[in-house]
Order: sequence, then structure tokens, then C-alpha cells
Amino acid sequence: MSTNIPVDTQNIKKLRSYLNFKTRITITDGRVFIGTFVCTDKQKNIILAQTKEFRGDEHRMVGLVMIPGKHLVKVETEDLDDDDDNGFPIYG
Repeated sequence: MSTNIPVDTQNIKKLRSYLNFKTRITITDGRVFIGTFVCTDKQKNIILAQTKEFRGDEHRMVGLVMIPGKHLVKVETEDLDDDDDNGFPIYG
């Protein structure tokens, strides 16, 4: 009996390395979400936990959110090795 366990590609390994990173996502209507990257799927939907939503000068805590992949404009993760305060270089 053989088991066919899929081997992770380099892209999957890189994506997996971002799990639990603080992530900032900009969507098509201009809103920005900052939360903890929990998971994604083949449709590029992204789930963030402990998330804040920013719209203009206003912000609110929204908690656990699913952001549809079709609305993604930019996805950034916090660079833990970065010494300056911006902490969000663009990956991708």
C-alpha cells in the first residue's frame, strides 16, 4: 500500500512561512485590514484573525475576517528582521 502525500512546492513553503505573521491587506474599495495571517485557499481568499479595518481616518476591530481573493490589491507581511518602524515591506 502506497500513500501519495503531496510534496510542498517552493511557493507553498514560502506561503506557509508567513503563517501567524502580522499582515496588511489593501482591497479594491480602498479599505485596509491589518491582522494575523491564518490561512488562504486556491481562490486566494485570505483569513485574518484579530483584525482591524481601516477606512480613511476611521478604524474598527472586526476580529476574524475572510477577504475574497478577487478583491485583493496588495498583501504585505511584517518584516520581523526590519529595524525601522514601518515593518511592512511588500512581499510578492
